[in-house]
Amino acid sequence: MSSKIHNRIKQSKETQWLWIIAATVVVVLFSGYQFYTKGVPYFAKEISASLPKQIYQIIDEGSLNELDNSEFSESKLSEIKQQETRALFVSLLGANASSEREFKLEFRQWKDKANAMALANGTIVITDNMVELASTQQELSAVLLHEIGHVEHNHVMESLVSSSIVFVSLSVVLGDISALSDLMMQGAMLGINQNYSQHAELEADLYAHNKLMTLYGNNDAMISIFEKLAKESDEQHSWLSTHPSFEQRIEQLKQTP
Repeated sequence: MSSKIHNRIKQSKETQWLWIIAATVVVVLFSGYQFYTKGVPYFAKEISASLPKQIYQIIDEGSLNELDNSEFSESKLSEIKQQETRALFVSLLGANASSEREFKLEFRQWKDKANAMALANGTIVITDNMVELASTQQELSAVLLHEIGHVEHNHVMESLVSSSIVFVSLSVVLGDISALSDLMMQGAMLGINQNYSQHAELEADLYAHNKLMTLYGNNDAMISIFEKLAKESDEQHSWLSTHPSFEQRIEQLKQTP
């Protein structure tokens, strides 16, 4: 009997330890999720806002140089088309005269795709294909205003700081990051940045929507350029792969007053 009692006590203790371990794992996972979804965005926003202007300038210049060396090629747009687009860009910046960022427009080719992107300090890069795809001034305005919105909401720097926070956090937890932990970090970053980016894209869409309503009285041009982008490129490589689907964005624009 004593042996059976002893075994039962042993099994009971093992079960208790299993429950303790399971509960600990759940708490750790929940805490990590809360940190990544709430803590990281909060700290990223606060840190980004406190960074000096010189940091933005250095990151902007370094990012463009790196992209020129690895991704971009020289624009082949005519000088007249570039001048027309720059004039439109300057006119769209009229309400941003007090911005801390230094806006400028750059033309590039990028794997023959219609693309546009914003850098941290206000450099907007637009590809030849995007300029050609936007057949009206209103459509081109929609694209440029969307990227200006990213800069005004500081999405670029916040994303960079978020990535740094995640990297440092994982370094502290895992110690010396090996090839395996590098893969783990990349997987975590993909999921986290997906969420941040989708929120940022919808926020930039809303910024552009409001500006278009003031300029033209409607957001039809933004809807039409999204419809064109959806048709001419697959969703995995359209504009930027972390964007929400064009269908989701179009639906939001149609519902926004």
